Amino acid sequence: MREREVADTSSWEPWQHDYRFGVVLVMPPPHVASPIDALRQAYDQKSHAICSAHISVSDPLRRQMSDDAQKEIQELLRAVEPFEVHYDRPIASAGRPGVACPVSPQQRFDELKCVIHQASVFDGFSYRRRALPAHMTIAEFLTIEDSLRICADLIDSAPRGSFWCDRLEHVVPDATFRFQRRGTFLLGTSR
Repeated sequence: MREREVADTSSWEPWQHDYRFGVVLVMPPPHVASPIDALRQAYDQKSHAICSAHISVSDPLRRQMSDDAQKEIQELLRAVEPFEVHYDRPIASAGRPGVACPVSPQQRFDELKCVIHQASVFDGFSYRRRALPAHMTIAEFLTIEDSLRICADLIDSAPRGSFWCDRLEHVVPDATFRFQRRGTFLLGTSR
């Protein structure tokens, strides 16, 4: 992984600037991502266009990913063994807009977050979303009422299942704020 130029951010919305150096995510395998992405496309085209199905693990990076930072993160992740991720049918809240598939085991995601945030590319700031439970978003740019309606529509038909998590992906937005994969970090002994 080599340092690359940061995208021209002049057309981005203010909240998007925090993500200019990217984030680290769990990207589910194609057989899981495909039906989740179909729901994202149907219910929230904006979210779908930004990034395919994923589970957020890290805060936005505070600086550009370097070869040294990549090595540091890979070394930290040697201590985290791969694990099975379970995802369930979508849920929504009457207190906050959004529809998401809950994922578990939460303890393993908490462990991942704790380990990865030890890396120097995250120094100096704890992002406000770090404490959110792990999930795969279906829709987020909508009202609470729409969230509850979508959840009711999907409760009996949305996919649920599991997949093996043995890697994390570093993704970085381009000039149009579409996240692109830049690198892969293997967990534990999955090399």
